Amino acid sequence: MSLENDTERTTPGALRWSGPLLAFLGIASICALILETRSERTVTTWWILNSGLSAERVMPLAGLGVAIALARGRHVAVALATFLLGVVLGIAFRDRYLAIMVDVPGVTTHLFLTGPVSALTAGLLLILPARVRRWILPVGAMLIGAMLGVATTLTDPTLHDPAISMIATLIGLWILAAIGLSGHAFWHGWFPIAARILGSWLIAIGLLLGGAAIASKPPVLAPPPPPASLTEGGANRFETPFPGINRQGDRSRNAARPSLP
Repeated sequence: MSLENDTERTTPGALRWSGPLLAFLGIASICALILETRSERTVTTWWILNSGLSAERVMPLAGLGVAIALARGRHVAVALATFLLGVVLGIAFRDRYLAIMVDVPGVTTHLFLTGPVSALTAGLLLILPARVRRWILPVGAMLIGAMLGVATTLTDPTLHDPAISMIATLIGLWILAAIGLSGHAFWHGWFPIAARILGSWLIAIGLLLGGAAIASKPPVLAPPPPPASLTEGGANRFETPFPGINRQGDRSRNAARPSLP
């Protein structure tokens, strides 16, 4: 029987509420960070609220968490392990990834397209059939983890502080565990249908963001004005800007000058 045809799953009582408990603890921690005054916030806190928990980072992780909720047994453990491996590879080989993507138009948008690539990968994992997903899940988890590692190093405000990479990894694992464990504990038969709908949304978001970035043209700088020629401004350089004064002065001098007989 296919995994997605299961209408009921048995979860031990000790683990049934582990997913919701993780979600509650994480949300409470985020609220505590939000309630901090600006004087109390550190650079790390600012990064967590503005980059680590941004929609572009959270949405693909949430999609991967749903894909993990649809999996079972060793496939879940392998997906989590490959996700961690992907984060390490993304951090270690960031420069090589940037060198590969440097010729893509609009690549600097969305942190070298790490957000659109992650959204597309998570969406594809959700719309694939269950038999195919269980084998593609480790590869997709590794790719999403690698994009997270690259985005983390690009937005690190502390100049290579290991704490930032550790926090980004913990945020990713928290999202995956909270959604995955909750999906396993409170499984319903309509979950696969909802997962496919979510997957189509993620694919649409990834295509829109990535396509808009690639199709956008770089701004064209206006050419500098040509230098003024001598005929336009050089010949009259020594003339007074008030020609009426000159004419009045000439008339007064002509009136004071005696006429010759």
